[in-house]
Amino acid sequence: MTSHWSCGRIAHLLLWCGLAAALLMVSIPKIYSGVTEYRLRPGGALHTTDSYLKFATGREGVSKNLISMFDSMPMSKPIVIFIRRGDAFSSGLGMTTAYLASPHAVRLCEIDGTHPDNELYRINPDKVAAVVLCRLNRPSWLPAGKVFGPGLEIVSIGEKG
Repeated sequence: MTSHWSCGRIAHLLLWCGLAAALLMVSIPKIYSGVTEYRLRPGGALHTTDSYLKFATGREGVSKNLISMFDSMPMSKPIVIFIRRGDAFSSGLGMTTAYLASPHAVRLCEIDGTHPDNELYRINPDKVAAVVLCRLNRPSWLPAGKVFGPGLEIVSIGEKG
């Protein structure tokens, strides 16, 4: 009976086994160090929105604060969110804020420029719960609102009813 295992095949097999062992010896410590240093954290109910808002505003835990603020506003009045046309960050902030404002009715207003003066003059304050400014400048005549980092300000207009 002849063996099909020649010296060349055995050398080839040993070479590949040696390369695989070397790869494992180099990789396993790096993988272990990465896993222990950067642990995966379980995501909570607001993990995604909090992650985005931390990226966009630089502040942590903004989602719960926004929800709490919206819960204190009358459900019978909509929340008007102003975003800047052509600004992806402004749109992202507006959409995330609209999501967190649920179940309130929300109106998204896209404007050119950074000053929503003309659009704000057209709003009847008795028919709106709040105005949200996403990367827009608040006019000086509009009362100061709650600022959630740079670029996100919520001005409560309506009273709880």
